[in-house]
Amino acid sequence: MPPHQHPHHQGVPQPFGLAGTPVAFDTRPFRQVQENVWLDGTGDAVVLDFFNVVPDLPAPVEDPANLRAHMSARTAQGGMGLVELDVVGLDGMPAVRQVVKGPQPHHERGMAYLGTYTVPRDRCSVVVKVQCVEGPVTGTREAALFPGFLQQYRGDLPAAMAAWARHPYAQDIGGGTPRNQAEDVGWDAHFPDHPLSRARRLLGALAYSLRFDPAFRALPPFRPRH
Repeated sequence: MPPHQHPHHQGVPQPFGLAGTPVAFDTRPFRQVQENVWLDGTGDAVVLDFFNVVPDLPAPVEDPANLRAHMSARTAQGGMGLVELDVVGLDGMPAVRQVVKGPQPHHERGMAYLGTYTVPRDRCSVVVKVQCVEGPVTGTREAALFPGFLQQYRGDLPAAMAAWARHPYAQDIGGGTPRNQAEDVGWDAHFPDHPLSRARRLLGALAYSLRFDPAFRALPPFRPRH
């Protein structure tokens, strides 16, 4: 999951903002390592991208339940897993906030968590992405919590495993990298250094300072083409 995939577009004047995007944020806690990539003190990445194409969201932002169902299936088909998806407000703009997980590329073990804000308009979008990965020690969150979860099922391992990986949005989705019960947000305080906890925390911090260019804000809202 390379942190830097910065598209270059022609034909439409690029708005003012960081890295040729119509968005800015408080970069003081970060170190810039590429035109559109910043790292925080733990090495977690923040990436900004502007896409001058119609967003490929499968449902309108006014229908989060439909978005969750479709994105759960799409993410699993891509070999990853949707941890959570919500529609939120960023600087007064509707945004799709989601966290997905998948195996770290070029590593035998360990997960990477990607948190994104997608801010769609009728013919373009801004994507703010954070990328947080597990270190040398992996699976600590699951290992700490699964024994207690198994006790709730009185040692019935097949039933416990099925419930452990049951997705809150689409329980019939299979494949990919399944979300599990240890990834509920309520456990973040117990595992503050886990990459999922860091991704959520970083998304929350960015939300306070993200600001959008007036020209981008003035564009018509996103509507799916299908």
